Amino acid sequence: MNDNRSLSRGGRAVDLLMGLSGAALAFAPTSASAQDGDPLVFADARNTITVTATRIPQSILDVPATVSVIDDARIADELVSDIKDLVRFEPGVSVRRAPTRFGAAQGTTGRDGNAGFNIRGIEGNRVLIQVDGIRVPDEFSFGAQAAGRGDYVDLGLVKSVEILRGPASALYGSDGLAGAVSFITSDPADFLGKDGRMAGLARAAYDSADNEFSESAILAGRSGDWSALIAYTRRDGHELDNKGGVDAPNATRTAPNPQDTNSNAALGKIVWMPDGSNRVRLTVDHLDARVGTDVLSGIAAVPSGATSVIGLTARDRTRRDRVSLDWRYQGSGVIDHAQAALWYQDGENRQYTAEDRNTAADRTRLNTFENRVLGAIAEARSDFASGAIAHRLIYGGDISITRQQGLRDGTVPTAPDVFPTRAFPITDYTLAGAYLADEIVFMGGAFTLFPALRFDHYKLDPKADPLLPNFVTAGQSGSRVSPKIGVVLKLDGGTSVFANYAQGFKAPSPSQVNQFFENPTSPFFAYKSIPNPDLRPETSKTFEGGLRFASAHLDATVTGFSGRYRNFISQEQISGTGTVADPIIFQFINLARVKTKGVEGKLEGRAASGITANVAISYTRGDVVGASGTTLPLLSVDPLKLVAGIGYRQRQGRFGGQIVMTHSMGKEASRTAGQCTPSCYRPDGFTILDATAFVRVGEAFALRAGIFNLLDKKYAWWSDVRGLAATPANLAVADAYTQPGRNASVSLTARF
Repeated sequence: MNDNRSLSRGGRAVDLLMGLSGAALAFAPTSASAQDGDPLVFADARNTITVTATRIPQSILDVPATVSVIDDARIADELVSDIKDLVRFEPGVSVRRAPTRFGAAQGTTGRDGNAGFNIRGIEGNRVLIQVDGIRVPDEFSFGAQAAGRGDYVDLGLVKSVEILRGPASALYGSDGLAGAVSFITSDPADFLGKDGRMAGLARAAYDSADNEFSESAILAGRSGDWSALIAYTRRDGHELDNKGGVDAPNATRTAPNPQDTNSNAALGKIVWMPDGSNRVRLTVDHLDARVGTDVLSGIAAVPSGATSVIGLTARDRTRRDRVSLDWRYQGSGVIDHAQAALWYQDGENRQYTAEDRNTAADRTRLNTFENRVLGAIAEARSDFASGAIAHRLIYGGDISITRQQGLRDGTVPTAPDVFPTRAFPITDYTLAGAYLADEIVFMGGAFTLFPALRFDHYKLDPKADPLLPNFVTAGQSGSRVSPKIGVVLKLDGGTSVFANYAQGFKAPSPSQVNQFFENPTSPFFAYKSIPNPDLRPETSKTFEGGLRFASAHLDATVTGFSGRYRNFISQEQISGTGTVADPIIFQFINLARVKTKGVEGKLEGRAASGITANVAISYTRGDVVGASGTTLPLLSVDPLKLVAGIGYRQRQGRFGGQIVMTHSMGKEASRTAGQCTPSCYRPDGFTILDATAFVRVGEAFALRAGIFNLLDKKYAWWSDVRGLAATPANLAVADAYTQPGRNASVSLTARF
């Protein structure tokens, strides 16, 4: 499965980011006719719309928050294949993807794939991820199992992605502690327009970084009041390349472990519009992704004992199925807009590992994690005025009931385990909330106030489980009120200032409250993992403010933010020395506080000639404050990142290209102190270059190509290596954590 590929991808080009000197002259208007008569080459921030920030469609310039909107055209132009590519150049956002170096019974490195989104140093289930307003399954880890959240969505079926930085709980409830990422799938009208009868798209792509071939097809049609869409994406690939040069079948290996990957994603929609005010839509969504891994790095160099591993293979599967029915009303009167939806979703992660041992009995492990959810939402909006003050009042409620369960099975269990068993009991997890928000416009639109308030209730109802006969389950419930208030003040000349204060919360998960495992008789490492029915919800208070400028040729934003998080939930060693008489006790507990602060900036320019240029920068600092007042750095915070580049797009969009520079600073030693023994491995800072180009052939075809990591640099993202101790053994295999070197991607799209 592992072929020696010379090309490898270091990054994805997203925005066309400009240099810091001289470029501003290119964006001065050349004449009134050039400014007004030519179509916009690139959509500027003034006509980029977000819904996630306030639940009301608005320009990103008019919301008191930092929001990025990435549409399907940008995804295609940048040859994006997964969520790590999607946010590579987004300030303050990253995705962790470690190399696959895991074991059968211990070690999870890389098994969670694209683990999920990190927003300003906060990640995991603390970031809301939703597809068409429906949460994707939780992430989960236990023992040698690690289920991420980032591979439940195929970007080939997505028409736009919205990334909201900062708490979203006032509008979306639990999980919106640090931010929200909303994927919106395509509708028939996106291809048919107002009057089209039939339209479609076909795309084929190749990516040499993981030798992936992908094919997509979309067909949409309309007949009278009815329209429909069917879409399908297939992907076949292999392991992600790196700069490792040791191909040995043992722990010294730095070349990637061989993999075969494939996925099938399908989307179907039927839409009925009986009149100009009502729409009813049925959606079916399916994803099935599989990964087979030959874990050569897990094989013993010299089998010296009965249990020495002489072969290790894994087969993993990620599946998500969803069906939803929604209704939307758009009119006038007391209620100007209303919508309601009902959905069912079943998501499962299965991880199977087979371990071939020297003379001892071979062993296998099958670990599963499943989330079955039934949910509903109802929402309405009323627009009205009181004198010179205009209101857009939005109100609604939602509920979801999730049956969450996992299974641990296999052969040759570690005593005193008896297979099959579970890490936590089957649990029904209920989240319900009601919210009220208003957009209040004063001074003819110069000043806008955005207050919002949400009440949430959660309940964990664990079931008596025959696979856990000696475990006493503990239920839990609680409530939380999350307020939010934001302001936008528009000044003269396209300048505005904004500020936002928001509170967020995250309810404890079933596996955190009731996780249980024990290995009390091991002479090497005796330990127990015990439940904690007294866990409290995590909470956050975040303030951010900034300055914006927008015109037809230039957009600029500078934002500062500060976050305070309490009761962070973390699994910690609370007692014990690891002996049979005194086993180590692990438990999920509430940490005292986490603090983050930082600054982000973005500058985008567009010349009438078609030249474009952007700059983006982000810096975040985070600390964990213990109950005793001791302060340690928050390892999940990424180092400073700067992205800059320049591009060109022909006025009619027939051809164009861009070259992008990304610079990431190395992690400072002081920002890892006390978190690894003897210290943390810190890869060097780096600068890489990527280039993409496209050409349209007639009205139907578009050819896109990119060369990534042009200078063939060896580098590693901090997000992929953090927590790795700088021991001699780890330093010897540090190249296993590097990104691909120089590589290419290409795609061909046909529309009709």
